[in-house]
This record gives sequence, structure tokens and C-alpha cells, in this order.
Amino acid sequence: MIERFGQTDAHPCDTPMVAGLQLRRPDPSTPPSSEVSAWVDRTPFRTLVGSLNYIAVATRPDIAFAVGRLAAFLDCYRPEHWSAGIRVLRYLKGTRSLCLTLGGTSSIRLIGYSDSDYANCVDTSRSIGGYCFSLSSGAISWSSKKQRVVADSSCYAEYIALHEASHETTFLRQLLVGLGFLPDRPTPLHCDNDAASRLAEDQTGHPSVKHIQVKFHSVRQLVEEESLKVTRVRSADNTADILTKPLGRSDFQRLRQYLGIRPG
Repeated sequence: MIERFGQTDAHPCDTPMVAGLQLRRPDPSTPPSSEVSAWVDRTPFRTLVGSLNYIAVATRPDIAFAVGRLAAFLDCYRPEHWSAGIRVLRYLKGTRSLCLTLGGTSSIRLIGYSDSDYANCVDTSRSIGGYCFSLSSGAISWSSKKQRVVADSSCYAEYIALHEASHETTFLRQLLVGLGFLPDRPTPLHCDNDAASRLAEDQTGHPSVKHIQVKFHSVRQLVEEESLKVTRVRSADNTADILTKPLGRSDFQRLRQYLGIRPG
């Protein structure tokens, strides 16, 4: 990929995306100039994003957020989106020695992290949700994607993220049972939002949450039947934070290690 996209002599980057970067869709009321249209026709942005997505899905969850954001512009990319994509490739160039590390001597125990970045998408005001799961080693499952509904509070956005993560929890627990590893305790799902954590554990209806779609309350049933236990975690230690927003170098590298991505 480095050779294919002309980055053989490019300098590597420490992070896949600049911290705080907000990519926008171009104004649909302003048609692109002939120069921009010609640039779009000759620039393989979709090919680049597709190639990066293959890596993000397979073995590199540390670029999942960046690739997810780039994928939102496949129909309207501009030079700033291309530059952001090339930065992800330059980051991979500089971290080719890193790999997702699985296994180890610790006992097998499923652990999950859930997070969201409220109203991260400036075009739709929708939040970015993410989750990751490990078996006491590196990540075995992860997701970073824009939520389908607009949340009117950070609590709602975090609750939706918990809902998505709870579905993956159910699947992974069933998979472990099929492999002969019967979970002997509720799966801890770490969340850094107190309001969302309390809402997941509280079966009482409250006027302030009547607008939340009923399907999102399925997480409560999993908590009640003790398949899942929502656990409070500090924001700084929430591994899923790397899947919801572009971070600075120190935070990014620390959470990347939590994902199990280490020198091979």
C-alpha cells in the first residue's frame, strides 16, 4: 500500500489522525469547479479507504475510528479528506513493527469497554460509538461507527453505545460456550459515564428517559439476568476511547497498548 499510493519516501506519523480534527462534507449547494472534479476523477480515495478498512477490520483496531470517519466521504471527498487518509497510511508505515498480540498465561475472561463521543459528527450531530472486547489479552472484537440516531445528551449517547456493546457481549458469550468455555460470572462492560451506568442498572422508569427508544433498554435485561455487569471506569482508562475520537500522541499510544497492539 505504501508503494501503491506513493508514500515510499513519506515521513511516518505518530497518530492516524490529528487530535481534534473535524472533517466536513462539502457544501452541496456549491457545485465543485472543473479543477476539483478532475482531481476527484483521478484520485483513488475509495481504493485507499477500502484498503485501510481491510487492515482496520482484520488486525489494527487503532485505525478503526479514522477509517470510519473517512468512509463517510466516499461520495464527496476533497483534498482534505485525501490528506487525512494518507496520514493514516503514513501512521501505518511508521508502526509496521506493531501487531495485535493474543494469548498469554492469564486465565480466559471476557472483558469489554464501551464509549461514545457526543455529537462528534459536525454534519449530522450524531455521536460516534465504539466498543472493544478482550480475553485477558489483546482485543478480539471491536467497533467504531456513527450512531444511527441523534442523541440529545451524552448520557443517551453512552447508553446507545452500551446497547451496541451488549449485543456483542451476548454473541461472544454464546461463542465461548460453544467452544467449551462457560462464563462463570457476568461479563464486565466498562463505561465512563455514571448516568448511563445507573440507567442500565435501574429498572425504574423516569420521566427524563421516556424518549429513549425501547430497544436500547435491552441492556437492562442482560444486567438483570446477570449476563452483563456495567462497571465504572475512569475516562483515561477506557480503552474504547481510542475508537470514538482522534486523540493526542500520549493518550493514543497508551490506549493502543491496552488494545494489545505491541511490537512483534
